[in-house]
Amino acid sequence: MSRRLPAGLAFCAALLAAMPAVAASAPKPAPKPDVSATEAKPADPQAEKFQPPPDPLLGVPPPDAGLLPTPGDFLRSGRGLDVDVGDPAFGAFQRGLYLTAFSLALERARLGDPVSQTLVARLYLDGLGIKQSDKAAAAWFQQAALGGDPAAQLQLGLLYLDGRGVPKDKAKAADAFEQAAKWDDRAALYNLGLLYLEGEVRPRDPLKAADYFGRAAAKGSADAQYALGQLYGAGDGVVLDDTIATMWLAKAAEAGHSDAEVEYAIRLFNGIGVPRDEATAATWFRRAALAGSPIAQNRYARMLAVGAGVPQDRLEAAKWHFVALRSGAKDEWLDDFVARLTEADRKKAESEADHWPEGRDPKATAAQPLGKATGPSAPVATGRGPEPEMPAPGLKPNPGAKPARAAPDAPAPAAPAN
Repeated sequence: MSRRLPAGLAFCAALLAAMPAVAASAPKPAPKPDVSATEAKPADPQAEKFQPPPDPLLGVPPPDAGLLPTPGDFLRSGRGLDVDVGDPAFGAFQRGLYLTAFSLALERARLGDPVSQTLVARLYLDGLGIKQSDKAAAAWFQQAALGGDPAAQLQLGLLYLDGRGVPKDKAKAADAFEQAAKWDDRAALYNLGLLYLEGEVRPRDPLKAADYFGRAAAKGSADAQYALGQLYGAGDGVVLDDTIATMWLAKAAEAGHSDAEVEYAIRLFNGIGVPRDEATAATWFRRAALAGSPIAQNRYARMLAVGAGVPQDRLEAAKWHFVALRSGAKDEWLDDFVARLTEADRKKAESEADHWPEGRDPKATAAQPLGKATGPSAPVATGRGPEPEMPAPGLKPNPGAKPARAAPDAPAPAAPAN
């Protein structure tokens, strides 16, 4: 006597049976995949399954675990590629009409569209137009991830790292990142690299980490470029090569990575992996200092104090020293340097520092140390330690510099229209 499947499962089975078989290796997202090249190949019985944690307290019940479609399945089904899927909702989101976006997206999300489910989850996560709910956001991200949306797979991994809406679980985060990485999502690739470098939920494998960083760096991830610079500078999993390390740090610096700007400037000053160039080093220190890096502010103050790479300017040096001090960058050499200035010059430098950035009211808010990147995925420190110092006053890299977790590439929400 045969048993009949429930109606919902029968429909899913029919849908999967109607889909073309996929290759064992997931193709990169492309305008149109070559369907004919894969139709004759049998489905992989060992295809990965994604098991979201059952949680009856979630705002939306999580879907049952099942076969997770590959990127090829997702592309061939047309979901997420149709130009009108999610467009009205996303257009409302971009205009700041969040309640309208929620209503439009929710209608399609309930029909199973993963792109719309991801938008609903984003609105719940950020509390835009509706009451903020980590659990509802996690549940919708789970459904969209099972539907094959790489943006949801990435975000779900980040939620598992932070324990927001789901139990904190780095292993499940890594699983989710691996699914998004099949689409060559640069943030997922970078975060996987961090997990392999850390060696907690994946075996520590600096070479594999370097591979993930390399793929993310090739797609423009400044974080991954900076991480590669550190690995090559330390010879961790890759050949020790200061020239390659400096090249990757330069790429990250040019992309606006503050820590990379500082490290690249130090290498320029000391001639490590690149010809020595004090003037260009000063330019990079100033750029990072203006962006708020206390390390760069301190190093730039030293260069101004002795006229290294820039014309000597004692007053400006004192100003940057006071700015760096506000963020906790202490320096006994500069303390002594400032103490030898006239009282009038010291007061002028302090006044300029108090009003930095330009126009800041020192009485409006108390000085605050620069925020420190948080997150449970902070990797182990890499690098061989500080580079050789220059003659007094000396320059050396940030000893605590390490890669930071990458956030998803998502458009910033607009200000509400009403």
